Amino acid sequence: MARLGDALRERREHKGVTMQQAAEDTRIREKFLQAIESGDYQSLPGTVYTKGFLRNYAQYLGLDAEEMLALYIGERGGADPARTFSPMRPLVKRSFIFTPTVLVPVIVLGGILLFIAYFYYQFTSFAVAPHVDITDPPGDAVSGTAEYLVKGKTNPDGRITVSVSPGLDALGDVKPAADGTFSVSVPLKPGPNHIEVRVLDAAGKLATATRTITLNPPAANDQAAPQLVVEQPANGATYANAPVTVAGHVDRSVASVTVNGSAAAIGSDLKFSVAVNFTAGPQTINVVAKTATGAAVQETRTIAVSFTAAIVTVRILGGDAWILATVDGAQAPGTNKVFPSGQVLTFSGKAVTVRSGNAGATYLAFNGQELGKMGEAGQVTERSFNSP
Repeated sequence: MARLGDALRERREHKGVTMQQAAEDTRIREKFLQAIESGDYQSLPGTVYTKGFLRNYAQYLGLDAEEMLALYIGERGGADPARTFSPMRPLVKRSFIFTPTVLVPVIVLGGILLFIAYFYYQFTSFAVAPHVDITDPPGDAVSGTAEYLVKGKTNPDGRITVSVSPGLDALGDVKPAADGTFSVSVPLKPGPNHIEVRVLDAAGKLATATRTITLNPPAANDQAAPQLVVEQPANGATYANAPVTVAGHVDRSVASVTVNGSAAAIGSDLKFSVAVNFTAGPQTINVVAKTATGAAVQETRTIAVSFTAAIVTVRILGGDAWILATVDGAQAPGTNKVFPSGQVLTFSGKAVTVRSGNAGATYLAFNGQELGKMGEAGQVTERSFNSP
């Protein structure tokens, strides 16, 4: 028996796999696997097909496919001899008449073209690996429940196997629809779960796709929900030309309060108050109070904001800055001096001009819209704003 056949047979028997089981798993006919293991290469289809069978069989048994192919080429004695065809002699007759001399070459040429087309179809069918794409989740994901419906798309005739680690060895009997789509419910364990989808086509080609889904169930909390009372603003209120003050109080179980995602300080009297700038139009305010154990409660307010004047907010951040502001043509009181980092100034009027001696440390907001810093560090810059 050939060295290649010995290696394959010994590996298969070592893994405890029968020839019939190997044929079912790889989708390669049992008689072809027997011919490969016995070295009966004359019973195999062609070199191209045999190499495809051998590569898939070696991968299935956990052997080096390239090494097995090298043994096969050595035992087979190289590639199949190239076929040659004698060139057809051109017709020299002026009139075209269907005679046996003309008809036979036409039939032969047609047969050759049909053979080439069939060979190309078979080659692409065996050579091109199947595709598999996991569409849900589109990437690695976090789940709050212990089961996730994984969806994807592959070849309609593909054989799908889904494995989960840690967890079950494999989830079988997953069949794609006529358009190749599939879905499977995957059980999850706390922490990261590695999902691998493997697709084997009729030619024995294998394709894989993976995702990592982390199970992060919500923490059990038997405590009562925290208390949150939003005193301002009133729901449906209208505000003009000023920041909106959001204020209220909580109970002692609350560790943090956020207003539209930004933290609000809780005083010793359990009260909080923060001024929020909004642009003109309807606005939603979400206030969330959380305990140290993760219990949370949320209150929502809907308000309307309008502007009839130019409201300019100046924030000094990252360094000192000299600020001169004029409102409606007059110098704003308290300006024309250096302000330290952290200082916040607000100016209101029909026309507001702000001049900074350190544009890189001066940040502006106009009618609730953040405009960012005025320029670069040390740069002297001036901006003007008018009422709507």
